[in-house]
Amino acid sequence: MSEIKFDQRNYRVHDDKNKRIIRKSLKNCGAGRSVLLDNDNVLIAGNGVYEQAKELGLKVRIIESDGTELIAIKRTDLSTEDDKRKALALADNHSSDTSFFDVELVVEDFSAADLDLWEFAIDASDVSQWVEAPDENTSNYTRKIVVPTYEPKNEKPKVQDLTCVKKAESLIKEIEESHISDEDKDILMVAASRHIVFDYAKIADYYAHSSPTVQRLMEKSALVIIDFEQAIENGFVELTEEIQRTYAQDYDEEQ
Repeated sequence: MSEIKFDQRNYRVHDDKNKRIIRKSLKNCGAGRSVLLDNDNVLIAGNGVYEQAKELGLKVRIIESDGTELIAIKRTDLSTEDDKRKALALADNHSSDTSFFDVELVVEDFSAADLDLWEFAIDASDVSQWVEAPDENTSNYTRKIVVPTYEPKNEKPKVQDLTCVKKAESLIKEIEESHISDEDKDILMVAASRHIVFDYAKIADYYAHSSPTVQRLMEKSALVIIDFEQAIENGFVELTEEIQRTYAQDYDEEQ
C-alpha cells in the first residue's frame, strides 16, 4: 500500500457522507471494484475507496495491464441471491451517487470541446461560483465569472432529449396512486418536478437553433444565461448591496 499514491488533481470530491458509505461497504461487504493506477502508481480512479481501504487495513494486490483486456473481479464467496451480494450492489452504486465532481478543476484541465466529446454537462449554478481569488492588496472579492466557451452543434436535439424525467414520473405515479387528499397531492406533484434533470449541453444546442421568441423565454426561465446583468434583473442571481458595489467596481475597471 505504501507504493500507491493519491491523485493530487482528483476530479471527484468525497465528502463525509460518501466516505462513510464507502467505509461501511468495505467493512460489511468486503471489496468489490478494483482501483486504477498509472505506471507511476498514482491513482487514476478509486481515490475514495483506497483511502478507506487503507484506514481499514485491507490488503492490496496490484494486477498489471496495458489496457487491452478488461479485468473482472469474481467474488467467490457471494451467490446471486445472497443478502450480502445485494447489499454490495446497492452500496457500490450509492457510493458513486454520493460523490461529486470538482467542476472547477475539470474545467481547468479540459476545453469545452473536450467536455462536449464526453457529454459532460455543466450546471449553470456551478458556473456562477467560479470566481477569481481576491486581490492581495484589497479586501474586495471580484465577481468576474469564468465561463467555458461552448460551440453549438449543427443539429437541433429533440425536446425529449433535453431532460430526464424518469424519477419525476415515478414519483408522480406513486402520488397519483396514493390514498391522500387532493391538497396533499397538489404540493407533492409540484415537489416532484424538482427531480427533473436538465442536460444543459443539449439545451444550449436547442437554444441556438430556436426562434427569437423561444430563446427569450428560455433566458427568462434560466435554462440559458447569456447576459449576467439580465440574470440579476430576472432574479436568478441575488447579490447583497456590498457585493453589488464590488461588482460595479470590477465592471467599471474593465470599461
